[in-house]
Amino acid sequence: MRPGQRKGRALPPNPPLNSPGLRLGAILGPDVLEIVRDDPASVREGLKDFHPADVADLLAEIPREDRLFVLSTLDEEQLGPVLSYIGGGVLKLALTRLPPAKLARALDALEPDDAARLLSFLAEEKRIPVLHQMSARDAAEARGLLAYEPGTAGRLMTGKFVRVSPSWTVAETLEHLKRIDPEVATVADLYAVDDAGRLTGVVSLRKLLPAPAGKRIRELMTPDVITVHADAPQDEVSQIVSKYGFNAVPVVAEDGRPLGVVTVDDVVDVLVARETESALRMGGVAAPSDPAERVSFEYFGAPLTKVVKSRLGWLLLLFVAGTLTGTVLQHFEAHLSKVVALSFFIPLIIGTGGNAGSQTVSTIIRALALGEITVKDALRVVLKEMSAGLILGLLLCAVAVGRVWLWGVGSPIALTVGLTILAVCVWANVVGALVPLVAERLGVDPTVASAPLITTVVDATGLAIYMLIASVVLGL
Repeated sequence: MRPGQRKGRALPPNPPLNSPGLRLGAILGPDVLEIVRDDPASVREGLKDFHPADVADLLAEIPREDRLFVLSTLDEEQLGPVLSYIGGGVLKLALTRLPPAKLARALDALEPDDAARLLSFLAEEKRIPVLHQMSARDAAEARGLLAYEPGTAGRLMTGKFVRVSPSWTVAETLEHLKRIDPEVATVADLYAVDDAGRLTGVVSLRKLLPAPAGKRIRELMTPDVITVHADAPQDEVSQIVSKYGFNAVPVVAEDGRPLGVVTVDDVVDVLVARETESALRMGGVAAPSDPAERVSFEYFGAPLTKVVKSRLGWLLLLFVAGTLTGTVLQHFEAHLSKVVALSFFIPLIIGTGGNAGSQTVSTIIRALALGEITVKDALRVVLKEMSAGLILGLLLCAVAVGRVWLWGVGSPIALTVGLTILAVCVWANVVGALVPLVAERLGVDPTVASAPLITTVVDATGLAIYMLIASVVLGL
């Protein structure tokens, strides 16, 4: 859970336009190093007027060499919430360069799930000293969450939620709410737990407040609670939140005992990280290997060597695959030499095929990610995409024939281009549908079958289709 509260104090609102904090933020750019060294206390006080998310944005904008100085000026109560909002190179810098004692006290100021998330980015040899210097209670809670596998609901959940008894009245429940731990993750939903410790229902605060004081929780609660187990994939949690619009999803043990809840803000963090990684892979860019850097992609903070390394592998692969296009052209060189006009329309053919394939692969990857389709639906998916390709191809075929004929190159060539556009649209849609499904079946991330790869494959095969149709129509 992102810190909606610091321990013992509410977070400040955004500062007014004339606040000292905002004036300080305006100058914390080129002169930050001098300011921090001359009067770090004023920086610390000025930044207290900022929400931690705004301080995180500020850290991302200032020069890299100044970030550690700014982080060092923050006291632990400030530093903890700020750490939960930063990512990329800034987070890696904070976790690796700040003293373990300072880092431990900062993590003590966070909710257990946030502390565990940050600790998970540290190597084991660096994590242990930090845990040893955290408070015994917070360290134990963080260790408990770290015991779950990465990417599971157990890693995301917080154990601080509101438990109520089904036999309590509304009045008793409201009195209980006045005494709950202020660090509870959410009070929007209250979870009814029976005498055996099992989760039996959930009731929203919105439903509780207007209810008669003498009414019991069991009369108000929803008994069939949608839950997940601690080892459930995070994607399953995000799908539940997306489908039902929950503020939190309870995590239960095999015997039905509630272990914690996953709040919607943590689900959003997972989705942002996943979308960032997917966007990079779809563009043929390798995701960062460092978990801390995968949290958020920081463009200016990424060293040039890492930028080159992340792109080189895919570029080499696509470069080699791209030579297939040259091979196809070389094979049909005689056709092109006889009818030079055929070469005029090569960009049109491969462009149309690449665009159609990219649209299809993006649609299929999204449907797979949302659970709308599975590998078992492969035949239905291919038939649907083939039909879509046929309709699109017929429409584009008509446009292509008319446009090519107006160029005055002759009806046979116009017919050749039109038929090729039709065939390429159908073929590109089929390839764009099959490749992600095959990748999913093989256990490979479908985003690896990215649009650039699809485009390269469709380019080469589209040219072959073009030349074969030309051979038939033109008698080559």
